[in-house]
Amino acid sequence: MSETIQWPDGEFTIQAAVDLNSTLTEAVVRKKISAAMAAKTIAQTQKGDKKIKGKFKVVK
Repeated sequence: MSETIQWPDGEFTIQAAVDLNSTLTEAVVRKKISAAMAAKTIAQTQKGDKKIKGKFKVVK
């Protein structure tokens, strides 16, 4: 996964990250979010379910 990704400012949903990185597929963006969460550079600020979208934030 050598693709670079640009994260939206502030809190964002997966869809916002996909929209900002239109050249990447949603699956690639999800993998990047997962890897960034493991590296503790992104934190999940709100859990999502079918009614509410999960939100994430870059913590660097």
